[in-house]
Amino acid sequence: MKEIDLHGLQHDKVREELENWLLIEYNKGNFPIRVITGNSLMMKKIVASTIDKIRFKQSNINTHNGSIVVVE
Repeated sequence: MKEIDLHGLQHDKVREELENWLLIEYNKGNFPIRVITGNSLMMKKIVASTIDKIRFKQSNINTHNGSIVVVE
């Protein structure tokens, strides 16, 4: 499974970085993708809203351990 590690990235840069990366990987057919968020609730909210914005879905698997799995 492909991964992108956003843990440690400044919150104001997360949305753009994630959106661009997910769209590139989607075009390559690389799904599902694990997004490493760390334990920050703010980071998880930003990631979840970005996933919703670009109309992907997230799996409920592993959301408690600092990562979110994005599915098509």
